[in-house]
Amino acid sequence: MDQFPPLQQILGTDKKNPVFTIYRDAKEQILHVYYGGKLLEKVPDDKRHPEFKLLLARLSNSGVKATVLERVFGVDHKTMKRWGSALTSGDPELLMRVLAGREANRKLSFEIRSYIEMRFPIIYQETRYEYSKRMREEIERVFGKRISGETIRPLLKVLKEKQRGRVDSIEPELEAKNGENHCDCLEPKDTKETEIEEVLPDNRPIGRSETNDVVVENRKGLPDFCEEQGIRFCHHLGILIFSSMFLQIEAIVGEGGWVTKQWLAAILLGAVNIEQSKLLDFDDLRFLLGQVLRFPHRQRLELERLAMPETVEGLIQFNAKEVNAFSVSDFYYDPHTKRYTGMQKVLKGWCPGVRLADKALHMDFIHTSEGCPIYIEHTDNYEDLRQRFMKTVNQFRDVLGIEKQRTITFTIDRGIYGYDFFEGIILSEFYHVITWEKGYELGTWKNDEVKGTFILERSRNRADDVQKYTFEYMDQSWGKNVDMRELKVRATNPEGRTIEVGVLTDDKDRNAQEVISLIFCRWIQENDFKYLDKHFGINEITSYATTPYKRLKDNLEDRQMKSGAYKALGEEQRQVRKDLGRLLFQEHQNPGRNPKRTKKIHTLEQCLQDIKGKMKRTEKEISRLQYLIDQQYVRLDTRNKTLMDMLKLIARNAFYKKLEPFKLKFLAQSSLDTAITC
Repeated sequence: MDQFPPLQQILGTDKKNPVFTIYRDAKEQILHVYYGGKLLEKVPDDKRHPEFKLLLARLSNSGVKATVLERVFGVDHKTMKRWGSALTSGDPELLMRVLAGREANRKLSFEIRSYIEMRFPIIYQETRYEYSKRMREEIERVFGKRISGETIRPLLKVLKEKQRGRVDSIEPELEAKNGENHCDCLEPKDTKETEIEEVLPDNRPIGRSETNDVVVENRKGLPDFCEEQGIRFCHHLGILIFSSMFLQIEAIVGEGGWVTKQWLAAILLGAVNIEQSKLLDFDDLRFLLGQVLRFPHRQRLELERLAMPETVEGLIQFNAKEVNAFSVSDFYYDPHTKRYTGMQKVLKGWCPGVRLADKALHMDFIHTSEGCPIYIEHTDNYEDLRQRFMKTVNQFRDVLGIEKQRTITFTIDRGIYGYDFFEGIILSEFYHVITWEKGYELGTWKNDEVKGTFILERSRNRADDVQKYTFEYMDQSWGKNVDMRELKVRATNPEGRTIEVGVLTDDKDRNAQEVISLIFCRWIQENDFKYLDKHFGINEITSYATTPYKRLKDNLEDRQMKSGAYKALGEEQRQVRKDLGRLLFQEHQNPGRNPKRTKKIHTLEQCLQDIKGKMKRTEKEISRLQYLIDQQYVRLDTRNKTLMDMLKLIARNAFYKKLEPFKLKFLAQSSLDTAITC
């Protein structure tokens, strides 16, 4: 006896559909359509299949409820209506376009693909460098469509592998020689062998020789120079301004310094990540820098190898020396948060950019009082700012080699505010902190207790546009902790608007004017974050590698936190108390008039007692670290990003240093940026 397939009914009859029933064969992925008791057809259970679309078009045209079809088949009712209209239009071309969906408007149509497959062996045999360009030119002549090289690149890769009979993962990058993915070479190629030098991860150079009889034309319309006159055109020539810095960086890094020099040059040229480096002209970079690493995959391997603590420490020390950070004692400290939008299970933190808590990567920056970034530390939200501050500044002191007897002052935003933190800073002998007072109470100002007044001048976008800000202040011990110093400040801007704020510091000996000037000039660090992000890509993730908390547990300090079950019970208790309080207030106003309300009050009181009993039996605190391990949380592996970010800080400071002489000549900052870019 034949075995009937296991069918599940997904569409039954109703008033608007008295005859059609549809069953699904989950094993074979087939829909069985019955007209009454007769099997009408079998249709593939695939939303992309034309028969599936035609079935829904017929059901829609026959009057079956659109909401029922949408719920059963998961296709929008507007889409089904469009299919049905095309089916009844009598226009076969319209029906084909509608059934094709988004594929119908793609430039790489079936006809063009077939043409490429036919012509590729012939064109590829004639030229190994310009086959993509010639193919697109023919397509434009034959079909009247202009197609980019990136559109046909995957198809050409498959055809090339079939042509050669093997798979070569490096070949697509060598195709950059045809000018599709990398900048074109500006000089005509020699008809003899062309050497493409590359370096393996272990720095062992390899050479690839290819013979080419085709001269690459100058697509960029640049002037052609005669080599006999000793003249050549060269892209990226401006990086020679930083040539002395490149040599120093190469010497500091040692082995692999040549590629570090290349990354630094690429950042200064606007390629803020490895992927963007394909837009550079590597022939000219090789002419200017010497050895270069071209392919992004090889660059990432080299970055992984070089991203070691000793390399980063050498770069930090070089950067600090360049901005004269060893001779100053005032620094700005502020965390900059990058919102992480990936799929990894990363801890959430406050993201100011979107004003909500989401997956976050914190970058703790330290700037000099002149606004030069010199140090960066990456972390997640396992520890908040107050917990990680001392660890970060101690690492900063150790890396820079600052003697322990030297006192350092950090100016930081109010996120550091906390009574326990202030107690720790007071006990710290060689650190001082300046920050804003949270919850400052207005109305406590006393004119007769004003200790001083001064004017702070600030130039805006033009050097001759000087703005004057007036400050007056009261100097006293803080009422909440007498070991802390409170400066009550009234600041008036050039428009005459006055604000009153509180400034806290544990340094009782420092001049009040210096303390106020430091905290009110914090904007130079905030502005630098925007500049670093826009022009140097400081928010680039660089690497998506992660480390599970299971592997980090030995290096992290565990602490207790409220369990999720206990917090849920607490929230439920709060809601019950709120409802009970509302009912008790109503009962107090109208006692005994509503029996239902009285009964509900007793029910809520009993519910409240039950919740209290559950809370007593529920574990209140659990290990946070163990919870993160059990929930399989991870931390972003930022070793590669740390190395690249330090190069970006060095590039930023080097650019500002070279920019300084121009500030006297160019008054408007916008004109200055335009002049330097050109």
